[in-house]
Amino acid sequence: MANYAYPAIFTEEENGYSIRFPDLESCYTSAETINDGIAMAEDVLCLTLYWLEKEEKEIPSPAKVNDVAHEANEFVSLVACDTDWYRRFYDSKVVRICNEITYASCTA
Repeated sequence: MANYAYPAIFTEEENGYSIRFPDLESCYTSAETINDGIAMAEDVLCLTLYWLEKEEKEIPSPAKVNDVAHEANEFVSLVACDTDWYRRFYDSKVVRICNEITYASCTA
């Protein structure tokens, strides 16, 4: 439940970018453009960390950017996210959807 910043490896592919977080297992995404890649990286990072918090799993410490090994067609960048904001945003959507379903059921 905090702000985080983790290094991500952006790999230039034929049709865009693939992005992975070496410190977090199964945390990766892809996009056609670098701008979309940054947005997708923020989203997958937040989702992964939100899930780890919710499940009370250990959250690994992020590596230092300069310590992350990468290939010539890759670059490393910090990606930040705020799981408190993410939680408020997505939890409010669930409540709103549930309320709309309840209302529709009660008025039918």
